[in-house]
Amino acid sequence: MKENSKKDILDLVTILAKRKRLILTIMLVATIVGVTLAFVWQKSYKSEVSFIVTDGNAINFSSGGILSGLANLSVNGSNITSDQALVLIRNKEIQNKVIEKFNLQEVYGIDIPEALRRKLDNRILVEEKREGGLGFNTIISMTISYTDEDPERAFELVKYYYEQVELKVEDINRRNVEDGYLLLKNRLEQNEEELKIAEDSLVSFQTRYGILEVEEQARAQIEGIAEIRTEIVKLEVEIGYVTEVLGENSSRLTDLKIRKKEFERKYNQLVNGTENDVDEFDLFQSVSEMPELFIEYLRRYREVVVQEEIYKVLYPQFEQQKLNFEEVNSGLRIIDPALYPTYKDSPKRAYIIIAVFMFGFLVAVLTVLIQEWKRSIKENSPEDYDRLKKFSDTLTSWK
Repeated sequence: MKENSKKDILDLVTILAKRKRLILTIMLVATIVGVTLAFVWQKSYKSEVSFIVTDGNAINFSSGGILSGLANLSVNGSNITSDQALVLIRNKEIQNKVIEKFNLQEVYGIDIPEALRRKLDNRILVEEKREGGLGFNTIISMTISYTDEDPERAFELVKYYYEQVELKVEDINRRNVEDGYLLLKNRLEQNEEELKIAEDSLVSFQTRYGILEVEEQARAQIEGIAEIRTEIVKLEVEIGYVTEVLGENSSRLTDLKIRKKEFERKYNQLVNGTENDVDEFDLFQSVSEMPELFIEYLRRYREVVVQEEIYKVLYPQFEQQKLNFEEVNSGLRIIDPALYPTYKDSPKRAYIIIAVFMFGFLVAVLTVLIQEWKRSIKENSPEDYDRLKKFSDTLTSWK
């Protein structure tokens, strides 16, 4: 069997050697076609811009200073992440603006919006680099490139495209921060009004009855009540924010309401007292068990302390959110700006010539083998040759 295989290979090589002129002619024609095609093919140019996505305007006060130690109310709107920015790059609104800006209807010769966006999308290439090179790792940088026959249009379009992406990301970041900012602003204004009312009420009472000395136990009780009331207000703020952002069906909202209900129960116990919770060793008896005048003073004094504690929580958080809102930005930072392309991106002439050359060689070999096969049938099996000729004539006939 090895001898037969060797003989077949030798026969094949011999046949190709005999028809070398035909093979070289076909390959020469293919090479000429490839060279012509490579130099006639319209040139295209590519311009690209590379950037990273940072935390934007996020401000951190944890290092100290006047706003350090503020309560964490979890109302800071998060900035767009790298993965979210990757999705926004393909935004239809951005693509429509680009199409209108550069009159791509005329450039592409298409009037259908969907087809125009598809054509533009095919020419926009988005590449991302990730940590470790794995697809599920964090994106460390992104590149937007555009290919066009006009180098100036490629350059201007990719710059404009990036600007629109940056504006879109900044707009979303602003709306994310604005939710928490307005929520805190409204709650702070309410607190300031309530604090003013509480202070006026206490001054009025002191003017009428004089200032009473508050005992240490009462002070401790008031501070405990103020802390619980502060926790309730903090939870109210978080509940309002979660309801607005995540909706009524959020599991986080349910947990916050349960915590708020527990704090309210404890608050009512300290203020009004309950028969079931009375403990003879409890130092914090309910306010309702104190003398009437003392109770009235404590209530007014307590309201001032409570509102002051709430103010201490809300005001620093509001100032932080205000700074975030005023300084909001996209968080995108260019690392490689778009450059005017001076050298073509395609066609790859060498690749075209090599590909056409190999195709010509394959066609030449097949042509020789088919001709040799037909000749062999004609000599060894005239009947089969007649059938083949008849079949070939049928294919070429249009009658």
